Amino acid sequence: MNPLERGAPHLSIVLATCNRLPLLRECLMHTRRAIVESVGADDAEIIVVDGDSRDGTREFLAGQRDLRTHIEGRRGGCCAAYNLGLRMARGHYVMWLNDDAYPLPGAFGAALDLIERADMTDVGMVAFYHTHHQPWNELHGMDVPWPPAGVTLSDPATTGANPRPMERFGILHVRGRPYANFGLLRTALLRQLGWLDPEYVFCAWDPDLSLKVQVQAGLRVIGAPDARIYHAEHQDDRKRDDAARLRDADNERLFRKWNLPAKDAYPDPRPEYLALMRSRGLLPTPEPVAALR
Repeated sequence: MNPLERGAPHLSIVLATCNRLPLLRECLMHTRRAIVESVGADDAEIIVVDGDSRDGTREFLAGQRDLRTHIEGRRGGCCAAYNLGLRMARGHYVMWLNDDAYPLPGAFGAALDLIERADMTDVGMVAFYHTHHQPWNELHGMDVPWPPAGVTLSDPATTGANPRPMERFGILHVRGRPYANFGLLRTALLRQLGWLDPEYVFCAWDPDLSLKVQVQAGLRVIGAPDARIYHAEHQDDRKRDDAARLRDADNERLFRKWNLPAKDAYPDPRPEYLALMRSRGLLPTPEPVAALR
């Protein structure tokens, strides 16, 4: 069914892309499958914001009847693109993905199940566990057998001659506070918070949103260990150029806005966070260590 011909969906999924058609195709393949497995095709919508692509993305999107799309006349940057897509969302819940991020089976259902639990009324946003290369600010992580059964990815790390037997999935913190690199929250809460801060251009808008959920709304950001996203983190010339020009300024804006402490100038957030996760049944309670005799 055409997404414009049905009522408001349960979940809106927002993607932003620019001249990365092969990655977008793969992302959509995994996203559509995850929707069917976890939500149901009629209960979710995919919104794609394209940053004035010239690689065939426009033509491809024009032929995708199950998508809602917005084509920017001029690329406005990552944060602006996601703000456009998030404001288009009609679902009760909304989340975002990168065009090189692939939800694994059960990811959407696990995130929705968590936020809808009766004992999670203090949770404003669910953070997906994702692959990453930032051990210095990992809040919690786990190694899982890789690749999962029935999942095929084009990333050379999973298809090369020596694929990794295990993959690390985790969630991160920004100076001691949990943040969602990929998050799911109620659309009404996002609207209440004023959407994304448009002062960001390339990055830092996602930890900023997590801080708004916690500081302004007084709600928690908590991870769903079974809601996993494989993030290939594909680097191309355009992304490298954007990072070189914009990353430092965006990060400086984040730290200045929230008056964040210096690195290691705050208590280790992991013990308190792990205790919370265990108290909610999201992580197993460790076995007591037998006393030495």
